[in-house]
Amino acid sequence: MQLGKIILGFDDEAHAAEALIACGDIVLLARVDAMTSRFGESVGEYASGAVRRFANLAASEDWLGLMNVLERSSDPGAGCLTYMVSWSLKQDEAPPAPHAGTSHAYAGCTCGGSGGCS
Repeated sequence: MQLGKIILGFDDEAHAAEALIACGDIVLLARVDAMTSRFGESVGEYASGAVRRFANLAASEDWLGLMNVLERSSDPGAGCLTYMVSWSLKQDEAPPAPHAGTSHAYAGCTCGGSGGCS
């Protein structure tokens, strides 16, 4: 699977779903589907955004993890796509970070992000 061609085809919803199915991870596809409804995106929009977010935001250790996947994968394109989308899902599924100036997140907070939690 050639990753560049796959990503270019993500504007076609059927192609995007097929690409994720071809990765052989049905749970990944289900997680992506859950995120599409959360963010109001199509599968293709989420997947291409996930790749862009990884490229722009991943830390050095994330890139090292990707390199390890690529070295061990019989299908580097599928391995790369799976890794990048999984990384993005992990970021999106994580609980929100606590407000600035606080050491913990408080579920009952009503400060509206002003940092006025006590």
